[in-house]
Amino acid sequence: MSDSPVRIGFVSADHLHFPGLLRQAIEAPNIEVVGMVIDDADHRAFIASRFPDVRVFDTPGDLYDTAHPEAIITNRNNRDALHDVEDAARRGIHVMKEKPMAASLTIADAMQSACARGGVRLMINWPTNWSRAFHHAHTIAASGRIGKVWQVHVRNGHQGPPADFAKGDPIGRIGWEWLMDRDRNGGGAAIDFCSYGAVISRWFMGQPARVTGVGGRYVRTHMTVEDNAVMILQYAHGHSIAEGTWSQPATPSPAPITIYGSEGTIAIPPGQDTEVAVAMGNGPWRQTVETITAPELPSHYASGPAYFAHSLRHDLPFEGIVDAAIARDAQEILQAGMQSMATGAAVSLPLPVHLTGRRRDHHRHRA
Repeated sequence: MSDSPVRIGFVSADHLHFPGLLRQAIEAPNIEVVGMVIDDADHRAFIASRFPDVRVFDTPGDLYDTAHPEAIITNRNNRDALHDVEDAARRGIHVMKEKPMAASLTIADAMQSACARGGVRLMINWPTNWSRAFHHAHTIAASGRIGKVWQVHVRNGHQGPPADFAKGDPIGRIGWEWLMDRDRNGGGAAIDFCSYGAVISRWFMGQPARVTGVGGRYVRTHMTVEDNAVMILQYAHGHSIAEGTWSQPATPSPAPITIYGSEGTIAIPPGQDTEVAVAMGNGPWRQTVETITAPELPSHYASGPAYFAHSLRHDLPFEGIVDAAIARDAQEILQAGMQSMATGAAVSLPLPVHLTGRRRDHHRHRA
């Protein structure tokens, strides 16, 4: 098996995460960045000035025909990324899509179908996945130490797209604009940030039976999409909470990712990725709290691009929340939550065929 670097191209820079991902790929020893395609002229010049050693192409076709990438990383908006996935898959090129998977469940299903037809692999990158504390929390939960997991609580957010985003640099002008477009994003803060809680809950607890969503535009009057949302995922023996906000410019006590079990609780303190806290006992006055330093992850967990390249070169599966099948289920959770927000009623899963675009033909774990 060859250990040569994987030839990776970048297609579109819509996502605010694009510069960080490009830098990670450049720094990864197992990647050769062969070029990038950026649609907007000002954006292209802005990025090219900061990454002068990366070749710029006018179209994805030019990138494919000239640089011959083995794989691409698409940072296009959640709706139009489907075109990148389909185009690459037809050419036998593997794809990494930056989170979340899509703007709708139909698009997510179409992405998986295109990759299956093309015999290529699809990975969905979530920044949370490169935290060693996050993985160790899952290891502890899976070991049974805290008993049966009955709830996961994840809150993500920030101040949201600014009202004057169009006056900023091209990264912000492009990146914030599509996030506030319901068609291209799939929603607002719910899709952007409840997606973390959806995919983490799916990995820890399986697919829920019902989803209830509450949200709206509470604070940010310059947008038409929701700036806050909460989704409650209902299971046979528990529930999970996914919160997303675009109206939290500051907080004195950031919420940790918390996993509740029948015998104890795991928390991943915010602002760091090396430690987890495990509380065991019988009530707040008869408990012990242990702070555990998570073991180092393998070197290819340094970043999404590094993991993507390593898995491709060594023919290893994409595991955990970056697995497209798990991300697809998270997309179903999000769609159910958005439907619930619109109707005021809980939505049962799996969603009806006419809402998903195809029938499910693979087994899905339910907790």
